[in-house]
Amino acid sequence: MTNDLRQLDSHFAFGENWKAFVETLSEESIAEAVRGLAKLFPADELRDRDFLDIGCGSGLSMLAALRLGARSVTGIDIDPNSVEAARAVLSRHTAGKVWRTQVTSVFDFAPDKSYDVVHSWGVLHHTGDMWPAVRKAAALVAPKGHLALALYRKTLLCRFWRVEKKFYSRSNSLVQAAIGAIYRGLYRVALLATGRSPARYIRDYKSARGMNWSHDVHDWLGGFPYESVTPQEVSAVLGELGFNEVRTFEKPAAAQGLFGSHCDEFVAVRR
Repeated sequence: MTNDLRQLDSHFAFGENWKAFVETLSEESIAEAVRGLAKLFPADELRDRDFLDIGCGSGLSMLAALRLGARSVTGIDIDPNSVEAARAVLSRHTAGKVWRTQVTSVFDFAPDKSYDVVHSWGVLHHTGDMWPAVRKAAALVAPKGHLALALYRKTLLCRFWRVEKKFYSRSNSLVQAAIGAIYRGLYRVALLATGRSPARYIRDYKSARGMNWSHDVHDWLGGFPYESVTPQEVSAVLGELGFNEVRTFEKPAAAQGLFGSHCDEFVAVRR
């Protein structure tokens, strides 16, 4: 295993998780992905736009963009399993639409054009070099185009989670199952302690990416490399890169990150 965190063999197997998830994909999950993307881009902002998804995962955001009127969608991901999952989803649900995928990292992607919309939800903090990845994503946005990012909120426990994720991502399936069982058990206890029903929480769980709770837990526990950031840091960098923020959705982590962090979402327009 390489020590270069930009390389695939240093990363958690996100693609395997996405492939398992798409086997359970439902119209409800697709609708949730559409709602999540429409929150970032309301009022037909995606209509007739060329949309780039960096870290396309299951392809759900690409599918959602097409359902919201995008002219074309392009998805890239460093993990071949993610691209395979995305191709399966798009082939099944986007007849007659214009889409393409490519196995590549954000650092190596060299298109012959810029994009009206560049979207990267919960990805760039997993690249092994977050700020250069943010700058590369920003450079792919056309003049007056949109950049949408979702990045983990920095918490007091981020150092612990970085160590846990590195260990989990390099462990065998039995160890991962044991860690997952402990985490899910503690999470249920915490829900009960706050007066919530674990069964109802899991049943009604909705992710902005359309993912269900069990796949989301695995994704969280194993998400290495891992970096996090404050909203103020993101705003400062976006300003330096020539963008104006037009929409921000902040989601502070509960209990100082005891059970993990959430992604803050940022939408900005290139000046």
